[in-house]
Amino acid sequence: MTTRFALFLSRIPTPRRYGRIMALLLASLGGAVDVFSHIHYKALVATQTGNFILLIADMSHSSQHSIHLRWLSVIFFSLGYLGGHLLHDLLGQRAHLKHWRIFTLVPFLLVCFVTPLIHRVSEHGVQVGALAFTIGLLIHALADTRIGENPFSLFMTSGNWRKMLSAWYTAGALYTRAIANACSTRRERVVRRRVEARHPSADISPALPEDEGRRTRRRALMTALDYSLVVGGFVAGVIAMALLDQLVGSISLWFVGCLAAAAFWVGFRAEKNEDAENEAEAQSSAQ
Repeated sequence: MTTRFALFLSRIPTPRRYGRIMALLLASLGGAVDVFSHIHYKALVATQTGNFILLIADMSHSSQHSIHLRWLSVIFFSLGYLGGHLLHDLLGQRAHLKHWRIFTLVPFLLVCFVTPLIHRVSEHGVQVGALAFTIGLLIHALADTRIGENPFSLFMTSGNWRKMLSAWYTAGALYTRAIANACSTRRERVVRRRVEARHPSADISPALPEDEGRRTRRRALMTALDYSLVVGGFVAGVIAMALLDQLVGSISLWFVGCLAAAAFWVGFRAEKNEDAENEAEAQSSAQ
């Protein structure tokens, strides 16, 4: 099943900046980590707008501990995001390191594997702060990750949901118009055959194929499928984490760590392949 799904994705034209497998992993990771943090800490470590909603909505009947954890999440996420800016300036702009972006997954991966081991012996504030900080760091570093030719939100899926709906509406409108045009074309062909049968000498040139319209419809359909893949990955991560937490408790965070490890492997391999292609192009142009 997994092999067939990977083969299906490989047949789709692969975009630059990691590709669809990476997008699927990051979307699943984002949904899973927020479910874990809400179950165990009553706070969100990725969706900070959700923290503000919870802070205001639960102000009258929420515990002081939950309020502190939500504020810690907001603060450390912001520090991590600013840290991503700093890394971009130091490692990307000045040092010109090639793979610094994908390596921001490593701190998050380590936190995911360590947190269940210290879940009962350390303060929840430390765990929430570490998760929120590393998520803020990698969200900034991987902000230019795309699926197909389109940008998407890494951990927050409300924007992806809106884009998915808009993309399906656009694709549906294009295909509906194409079907209507095809029906009209068939009627015109019937009329043309009748005219030719009655007047064999009539010069009626056939209509040219609409290759550009076909390409436009295909691009619209691929955009809709891309955003559906992201949303589906997010929902799958949410469901998987909820089920795993019922079975193994805090150890379920290792599932997120495995997703992060897989995303690191996919992203690093994609960057190495892209470097090899660029070097090959440079050598061919030099010759």
